[in-house]
Amino acid sequence: MRALKVIYTNISKYKKMKGWGKLLLEYLKIKYIYKMKVVSHVNSTNDYSIFDAIEGNRVVNQLHVERLKTSFAKSYLMSPILVNDKYQIIDGQHRFNAAKALNLPIHFIVANGYGLREVQTLNTNMKNWKKEDYLHAYCDLGYEEYLKMKQFMQDFPDFGIAVAEQLLTNTVNGTNNRGTIKIQGKTRGVLRHFQEGELRIPDLLLAYDNAEKIMMFKPYYDGFNRNVFVASMIGMFKHQNYNHSQMIQKVKNNPTALTHCSNVTQYKILIEEIYNFRSREKVSLRF
Repeated sequence: MRALKVIYTNISKYKKMKGWGKLLLEYLKIKYIYKMKVVSHVNSTNDYSIFDAIEGNRVVNQLHVERLKTSFAKSYLMSPILVNDKYQIIDGQHRFNAAKALNLPIHFIVANGYGLREVQTLNTNMKNWKKEDYLHAYCDLGYEEYLKMKQFMQDFPDFGIAVAEQLLTNTVNGTNNRGTIKIQGKTRGVLRHFQEGELRIPDLLLAYDNAEKIMMFKPYYDGFNRNVFVASMIGMFKHQNYNHSQMIQKVKNNPTALTHCSNVTQYKILIEEIYNFRSREKVSLRF
């Protein structure tokens, strides 16, 4: 068997053989292929109704589906999805949705006994997209809000994507809030709004103004672009008692006053202390 494999895998070296030698080669090829074990068969159907999602799987990313549709429209290559004996999709739900949208046949392999554990294993082994990947992808598709965000990050290269999202949405957590998705009463997964193309920028001019204000801390505090610090400052900008010019002056007078904090609450306490330092009238900035 090993000799057959050596000949078969190095077949290009034997192509010039003629006569009985060529016949022998063809015989060995057929014998080697015959001894291969067939593990499963690829099936094909246009009946999309027989398939179902499996409860607990990740939410379908419509961006990924659209990209697959574009690819499939050009060339629909053989790439079977994996289903269990109940025809629940174990791997390939994006390929399934893209093919279905284009009325293309579904190529599939049945793996008996597979379930959510196997889904999780396959998902874990796949490379997850980062936020930067989603940003570039939506920009390629011409999504206006994401194009604004790309330009914003070019204008403020000191800010990472998470901070840029906070500033553009004027929120502490950006749009990456999560919500459980239920379809027909069944939990299908988790929705991540930024990744789903739902970025919304309520006031672009305000975002630029707040970004400029935070940049004013750069000469005095090396943590000016930390997520938790920016989140704290977004809260301060909304506070009626906060005066940014006064805060910057206090930091100038004591450039070592700002230090790293682990959460927003600690930053608010520190900022309030700096803001009220040697002031006759103390103001509350934490509430």
